[in-house]
Amino acid sequence: MWSKPRSWAFRWPRLTGALLGLSGGVLAAGGGVLVAVLRDVPSYYALGYVLVVPTLAIGLMKLGLPSEKRALALWLPGALLIFGTPYGVKSAVLDWRGEQVPVTVTEVERGSGTYHGGETYRCKVEAGGESFWVAGSDQCDQYSRPGDRFEVLRDPEDLVSVSDPDPLIGFSFLVPCVGGALLVMTVAGSRGLKRQP
Repeated sequence: MWSKPRSWAFRWPRLTGALLGLSGGVLAAGGGVLVAVLRDVPSYYALGYVLVVPTLAIGLMKLGLPSEKRALALWLPGALLIFGTPYGVKSAVLDWRGEQVPVTVTEVERGSGTYHGGETYRCKVEAGGESFWVAGSDQCDQYSRPGDRFEVLRDPEDLVSVSDPDPLIGFSFLVPCVGGALLVMTVAGSRGLKRQP
């Protein structure tokens, strides 16, 4: 039953491995773009997104038992894409067309703690007659009160969420990083599978 796929995979192990490595990278990068654009993603989607690359790397290990170095060459750029792409896309969009907007806090909401920190805070702010929430900002914390004013960086087309006006990563840095990670994963995948009789 499994003879045809296995024989195909092991007849052209480099091509099969390269396709698997590249597929994992593309899924990780594409998922990262979606996470940056879709702000209210349920946690089970995020868990599935994080499991994509390790699953493909384990699949390669089961098929061809690559060395630990080759498995690491898949996991490291995969992790970079999984955790870096959402921040990179948001940052690049804000660097490209973001505008600094002065806002006034109208409400502060305290949330439960996370696995890596204490309580979380988000502020409902108003700018130009429009209200929106700011979360994960250095300027919205336990000391924030209604009436406080600060500036945020906001995409006028509201593609990505607002951010602090910190130094940003531009597309000129993001694109080569993603391309390099995809190349490393493709090469590592192509060398991962072993030809079997």
